Amino acid sequence: MTGDKDERALVAEWREILAVHARTTGEIDRELHPYGLRASDFEVLDVLVGGGTQDGGSAFRVQELADRVHLSQSALSRLVSRLEKDGLVGRDTCSEDRRGVRVAITAAGRERYEEARPGHLAVLERMLPRG
Repeated sequence: MTGDKDERALVAEWREILAVHARTTGEIDRELHPYGLRASDFEVLDVLVGGGTQDGGSAFRVQELADRVHLSQSALSRLVSRLEKDGLVGRDTCSEDRRGVRVAITAAGRERYEEARPGHLAVLERMLPRG
């Protein structure tokens, strides 16, 4: 009987994590809407701002980026296409592997990121309890 109770508690905890994620993502989406961004767009820009290459730029191979933002490669490809169309990121062939593609944030992307960042942080502070 204790096992069933522990299992139910574990599942309930998991569902609460999912609910917090869904509520927080919704709030982030609403906050970022005036900037023409969604939560997943911001996450990609955030990773690109924090990344880096030897020449001082921020670029990641698509697979590296997908791993960091927890999207499938196809979903990330669609997202990057949209960001590229908006001038927020650029794509280029990897110099070390011509089959690979690198994604880098543009100056316009960095500016949009910096404009949206305070609102993103405000949502996180409001939605995520800190111990």
